[in-house]
Amino acid sequence: MNIKNLLLWEKWRPKTMEDSILIPRIRKNFESGVDKNYIFYGSYGTGKTSLARILIGKYTKDKAFIEINSSLHTSIETLRTEIDNFCKTVPMMETNHPIKYVFLDEADRISSQYQDALKAFIEKYHTSVRFIITTNHINKISDGIKSRFTQINFNCESGEEEKYLKREIYKKIMDQISPSEEIKISKKDLISIINKRFPDFRGTLISIQNFKDTGHSGESNISKDLKEDLYKIISDKNQDYESIYHFIMSNFGPEKIDIMISILERDFIEWSIREKRENISNMFAFNYILSEQKVKLDSSLDPIVLGMSIIGKFREIMI
Repeated sequence: MNIKNLLLWEKWRPKTMEDSILIPRIRKNFESGVDKNYIFYGSYGTGKTSLARILIGKYTKDKAFIEINSSLHTSIETLRTEIDNFCKTVPMMETNHPIKYVFLDEADRISSQYQDALKAFIEKYHTSVRFIITTNHINKISDGIKSRFTQINFNCESGEEEKYLKREIYKKIMDQISPSEEIKISKKDLISIINKRFPDFRGTLISIQNFKDTGHSGESNISKDLKEDLYKIISDKNQDYESIYHFIMSNFGPEKIDIMISILERDFIEWSIREKRENISNMFAFNYILSEQKVKLDSSLDPIVLGMSIIGKFREIMI
């Protein structure tokens, strides 16, 4: 993919420890590399996945590793086949690095049976494999798994850490990203965006992208093109689950699902009347889905899952 076409949060995803925005206590854990099994937990967009990829050698290609997106691959069969085959048969790299790595991203989605079986894998391969798990919901990880991992909290644990992280995010955007992307944003607007999205750095860059596209720092200023891209995804039968998931994560994220829902209300109705007149008879069904699902937003453990559910129900009617 041409780097010019990447969204800001993708383009500026760190590839090295030096480029990462990390609280000092987190960085200190990895001064000598990865010598334990780790659980990275905390809020959305705090750098858990990026750090894991750096540590397993995804960008340097100097280690043997496997990365599993556990929100998409939740079956225990993934553990019994793909991961087990990797642990048993994949050779060490030419650099003779002594350890292989298994990275389970968004592991709060895996079942209790999967987690029970994982404990046996950790014991079986303890001399040759290190496991890294990321999760937004540490309470969904079993005590048996947690007892075998070093747990690292990516959320701020003090006012000093919060000040440090906000300052580093500000410097990264103002000193590097804004000049490189030719984004002219005032100190006031940038601080406002950081405070609204903190500690979500990915969400902050999504807001910066929106500022670049619209010239506004308000969270609800969604561009006309983005709205139409969302509407077209709903009506395009060639879109698969993974591509839609990527689109929602890239453009809204968990913190802006409420905004996504809002532009599926009157704006979507007006677009459908204008562009998809053959579906006007379905407007009552769309309205019912929104009214039914919207009330669940405040209690949803994962807004992305709720958002994907709404899109899926719309697509069932539209396509």
